[in-house]
Amino acid sequence: MTATVLWERELHQRGGASVFVVGPDCVVLHERHTRLVCLERADGAVRWDVPLGTWPRGIVLAGDRVLVLPQAPNLLSCIDLRTGASMWSVPTPRWTGNLAVHSDTVVTGGWRGYTPMSGLDLADGSVRWTTPSPVASVRTLAWAGGVLTGSGYEAVLLDPADGSDLARWRLPDPLAGPDAKVFVPVDAERVVAVCEASSLVSFGAGADKPARLGSYDPFGAVGYVHGSVWMLRSGRGFLAVDPADGTSPWSVEADRRMVVDPLPYADGLLVGDANGGIRRLGPDGRTVEGCSLPGRRLDALAAADDGGLFFAAKGTFGSFAFTPKARRPITSAAGAGTPSVREPTRQDPKERP
Repeated sequence: MTATVLWERELHQRGGASVFVVGPDCVVLHERHTRLVCLERADGAVRWDVPLGTWPRGIVLAGDRVLVLPQAPNLLSCIDLRTGASMWSVPTPRWTGNLAVHSDTVVTGGWRGYTPMSGLDLADGSVRWTTPSPVASVRTLAWAGGVLTGSGYEAVLLDPADGSDLARWRLPDPLAGPDAKVFVPVDAERVVAVCEASSLVSFGAGADKPARLGSYDPFGAVGYVHGSVWMLRSGRGFLAVDPADGTSPWSVEADRRMVVDPLPYADGLLVGDANGGIRRLGPDGRTVEGCSLPGRRLDALAAADDGGLFFAAKGTFGSFAFTPKARRPITSAAGAGTPSVREPTRQDPKERP
């Protein structure tokens, strides 16, 4: 297969530092340290470009709106996804983190125990409820009719309408730290939690008690794809775990730093490395074929629900696609072996007030 770059945009900051989210027809991303930009997925054209603030702690799409929580200024903003117009913004306590949207409620707060948790009306940002004092929560997740929170040995499903408990679980191991992804949704009734000592615990809406799936080698990222929970092992390979029993259906070894996320592709996966290499894996984790995005230091890969593919690299963000490798005519040795990549004209964003 051959990788074809469809479009690419200069970020004027590290790709790994650019928080982004992929929507049905657009991509919203943070760039140039203080700007929020919406790009058309088809060609990378700028739909809108607005001032935001520094390093978002969260960006969430909610229908025709995007919610953004920057580190500074201390504001939660709701922006019209079609036009970039501000629909509302509300001040937040300093150090507010965590952002989840369920139905018509936005839930924020609880990061590292610095602030209370609050539920706000998605329509206008008015406060529906807030906890009487600061609470500690790992990164929250909208799931199973509520918002999943937790700390220590407890996971709690909150009712977003009033902040009351819908369910509570006592875990066999304490949840991992507050900054990384902790809850991995498997389906509408089951979640896998990342706990201390690199262990995984499965729990859900049924009557069964939380179950420890196992302890694994240290890993830096986690997710779910094609029926398996994947772990990025110290940046140099992936391990997949069956969320039913903790066994491993496949793994990927690598001699270079791998990037998140492994993406569903046909009946297998796509995985990338920091040097721009991309491999297509079969259902058993074995490499089927590979190619590269030459000259790019990859930080992340992402996919849309309809199969659109995206990359964040050193200083750029773009979209790419695959084409079958054409039969090559007989050439001289000097021209053989070079992957074919169509290089687009890079878009350089203009500064706007």
